[in-house]
Amino acid sequence: MKRALTIFVFLISTIQPVLAGLVITRSSGIALTGADGVQFVGLSGIALTGADGINSYLTNGIALTGADGIALTGANAIAHAGADGVSYTGPNGITLTGADGIALTGADGITLTGADGISLTGADGQNYVADSVIVRRPDGIALTGADGITLTGVDGVSLIGPQGMQQVGLNGITLTGADGITLTGADGITLTGADGITLTGADWITGVSTNGVIFDLTNPTGITLTGADGIAISIADGIALTGADGITLTGVDGILPNNLSALGLQGFDGELALALDRVTDDSTLNAVVVFHKNVTESDLDALRGIGILGGTRFRRLPIIYVSGTKQQIVAISRLPNVRSIFGNRTLQLNVDPYFAKTGVDRVPADNDLRSNNSSLPYTGRNVSVAVLDTGINGLHPDLTNRVRKNVRLVDLQSVPLGFSYPIPVEGLPTTDLVSGHGTFVGGIIAGSGAASNGKFAGVAPGASLVGLSAGDLNLTHILSGFDYILENAEADNIRVVNCSFSSPSAFDVNDPVNIATKLLTESGINVVVSAGNTGPGNGTLNPYAAAPWVVSVGATDRNGILANFSSRGNFGSELQHPTLVAPGVNVAGPRSLASLTSVGGVLGADTSRLNLLELPFYTTASGTSFSAPQVSGAIALMLEADPDLTPAQIKVILSATATPMPKYFLHEVGAGMLNAHAAVLAAAFPERRLGIFRSTLSRNAVKFGTYSSLPSQVTIAPGTTGTFPFPVPAHTLQATFTTAWGFGLNDFGMVVRNPSGSIVGESNYLNLPGLTGRREKVVLQSPNAGTYQSQVRHTANLGTTQAVTGYSEITQVGYPELLDISGLSASSMSNIQSSLVKNLVLPEGRRFKPTHLVPRGEFAAAILRSGSVPQYMYGQSIFTDVQYAADRNAVESVQAAPQGKLIYDAQSGNRFYPHSPTTKLAASIAYVRAAGLESTTSTTFLSLGVIDGLSIPLQWRGHVAVALKQGFITLDGNRFNQSRAITRLELATSLNKIVSR
Repeated sequence: MKRALTIFVFLISTIQPVLAGLVITRSSGIALTGADGVQFVGLSGIALTGADGINSYLTNGIALTGADGIALTGANAIAHAGADGVSYTGPNGITLTGADGIALTGADGITLTGADGISLTGADGQNYVADSVIVRRPDGIALTGADGITLTGVDGVSLIGPQGMQQVGLNGITLTGADGITLTGADGITLTGADGITLTGADWITGVSTNGVIFDLTNPTGITLTGADGIAISIADGIALTGADGITLTGVDGILPNNLSALGLQGFDGELALALDRVTDDSTLNAVVVFHKNVTESDLDALRGIGILGGTRFRRLPIIYVSGTKQQIVAISRLPNVRSIFGNRTLQLNVDPYFAKTGVDRVPADNDLRSNNSSLPYTGRNVSVAVLDTGINGLHPDLTNRVRKNVRLVDLQSVPLGFSYPIPVEGLPTTDLVSGHGTFVGGIIAGSGAASNGKFAGVAPGASLVGLSAGDLNLTHILSGFDYILENAEADNIRVVNCSFSSPSAFDVNDPVNIATKLLTESGINVVVSAGNTGPGNGTLNPYAAAPWVVSVGATDRNGILANFSSRGNFGSELQHPTLVAPGVNVAGPRSLASLTSVGGVLGADTSRLNLLELPFYTTASGTSFSAPQVSGAIALMLEADPDLTPAQIKVILSATATPMPKYFLHEVGAGMLNAHAAVLAAAFPERRLGIFRSTLSRNAVKFGTYSSLPSQVTIAPGTTGTFPFPVPAHTLQATFTTAWGFGLNDFGMVVRNPSGSIVGESNYLNLPGLTGRREKVVLQSPNAGTYQSQVRHTANLGTTQAVTGYSEITQVGYPELLDISGLSASSMSNIQSSLVKNLVLPEGRRFKPTHLVPRGEFAAAILRSGSVPQYMYGQSIFTDVQYAADRNAVESVQAAPQGKLIYDAQSGNRFYPHSPTTKLAASIAYVRAAGLESTTSTTFLSLGVIDGLSIPLQWRGHVAVALKQGFITLDGNRFNQSRAITRLELATSLNKIVSR
């Protein structure tokens, strides 16, 4: 976060015109200054991740810096957690460059200033001075004293807290406690040297330094504190700065503690800050004011005292929407009960393929589910789903009798005529008169399919819909919708709200939308949010989808290939990723009006999916807007199965039952593809313990780290090219090259060339002026090592001379040291490493066992992890020798696959033989079915060169032929050897090919 914030201030100070200046201080509000630009001190949630960030050169967030320092603090936490790393380098050599689970939580006083010596002072006043202190894997260390602990050198290092410092645990380092410090984890901690402090652990990966950036992986937690004057925390999965009392990084040359009150201002909208800075004192702006508690009459009196005579208040949300002058908003920011202030904004719509990948078609036919529901299929009965969107056309044949309420949200939009509540207009037959987006979404959730004889029925056709029309998706109309749901949830039995919209802003826990969705979740209402349509690349996730209490949904095509537009989070981040994905490309859904041409429209509809009789009633469209309602419908089915499920439980079930997608990573697809069938089974039968196989992934010791180069700058005139060279090291999974420039009329395009000079990526979008600045980005997957060139030119060679900034972001993989793979060929090593990255064939301790034979139970588990089959588990074990839940989870999923049972010779009711080796014949048949190639087996013939081909049973020769043709299996010379068992290396090689298809 600090990296991007630093760049933001750099742009404001070097590119923008001179401004009057604002200082926005946590708890104290806004002060008008004579300095230039906007400065934030102590505020939480300012410009974390968002679709674009604010001049966010480094994908994830905004940094604020200056002579008066950097403040990161807040009662509700500031967190930057992720493998992408955070970098801030100051004059005194302080660098924060990523970390694996470093949290500074709630400390009253932490000071790190220099490192020329170490002094430990206890309660008795005894001083100890040493050049090094070593602590290696103790059972517990406590350094305590009534007056705290001080580590001080020439330049000063102080860790002070009356409750002391404690070291426990295995998984990271945490500095936590109201008054104290806790160090939790690591394989060993070493504090060494008069000139520095180094914390290191078990050997893992040799540290490197790339383009001036410390990239140290000598410790599994990736933590290094080093330097005579500085502190470096290098590579891993993220840094979280949180706590009720806050943590402040302040000053150009130090890190100082801060005790800011949890009352008063905790968040402020960066867009509103810039707007406020630019306007004259008598200009009027709209503002959404969030209070710490429910709004009282005394709060309204305080606003009236400032001159705010009216606005929109809400019945359940602690929010008021007002209009005020610059001076009035400054005054509001200083009220002790005001938590945050945000500007109004217009949100963006995140605009079947066949729902087979989600398993929703298997729900009605499941006999166990029917038996559990009085012989009826689960359809979402007795569950209402609110659709907060452009409205719903309840007159559409698919939505007749499906819409319980249709509401138009109306308010006075902060007109100063008293503090009035929104006035919802209920009982409307249709509220979607212009867009059609909400009607489309509602049909995916609960449409009857009446106009298509059931072909385009929704996921939960028995559920009821509550249509809430926010019109143009104005923020305050969205808030009115949330408030309406909170007020009417019990009466209307609203258990789910679908939010297929996003904002090109930053994630902030104090954002009024996030506050509203948190209140909804705490009230037992499931909030489903679309991930956004601004992918690919790190840091494009819809900021409302980053809230950990919501279910966020990305998009794939009908075959499970991640949609290019589907927004991504940040590699390795615990916060920045979708929960799961669902098909969102070329989805068919109800058309609001026959003449409507938006959302696909008559002319835009895919006629290969819709016939002439269907076109008046349906259209097609793509976007995460249309993957999210599939999950909303699935939740309605789950709630019919178990109405007592909480939102937290539902999110866990959706994640646990999702089908793995090993071709992608968590920040791209979350837990994987929605498996509605398994999710409803898990809701109805929790004892089946679906998803238990995921616990085995802990056996994999692969680590990931992301780091960024230091931003560099070149000045580019029309007709000239600016070049940024960026080294890409070995074992790089993803390389992102970004160029950005400040406000102005110029537009630049970028190409990326590989080490041989060939163009491997290009980006040249039309960049419009705005808060988020202007930039181009190219993302490369698994690039070869070498120096790449990012080349930037004016679009069409038109424009003026301007400075452009460039940087790269590299995600690397670190493989565990395996003791039994030395001497293998490069191809074999590559297959093993690829298998480890994808969690296909897992190591056993520090050994891969490449030549060991593969038991049938392990083969089934690897197939399940490959995502080739959706999860399933029967009510009772179908094999007499497979009884444990984890084993059943894998074996029964493989045998209940939609494409047919994968292990051809295992018969239900008999033995599976999980410990017997998997033969080449059994593996070949399973591979072909797993890859969905069964239909090609009747037209593919075995080569006459396979001398033992006639010994293969006739009905399986086509399967063997396809497996050989696809490279899933290989001959032993010129023989197939159907009875020979496959090895773990062969399994890894085969699954890599299947997953990469």
